[in-house]
Amino acid sequence: MSDPNIPSGPPVPPAAPPQAKGRGLGWFFAITGAIILLITVAMILTLTEGDFRGDSGALAVICGSPTLILGGVFLWLGSRRLKR
Repeated sequence: MSDPNIPSGPPVPPAAPPQAKGRGLGWFFAITGAIILLITVAMILTLTEGDFRGDSGALAVICGSPTLILGGVFLWLGSRRLKR
């Protein structure tokens, strides 16, 4: 049997945390979402000529809302993947 007074060796250092996977995909989602949002807002502003009160303003916002939602989801996905 071994003597309990003799040290067995240096303690084992803790393992390094694993690298986050998917950072490239996170950047892709974040940049793509920002671009989609900017282009959609620019399109809405162009179609309405900066005045949202008319019929064209409501129509532009209604037609652009799916694209705004898509851009927001992409931006949200990208930010979640980059936080990990």
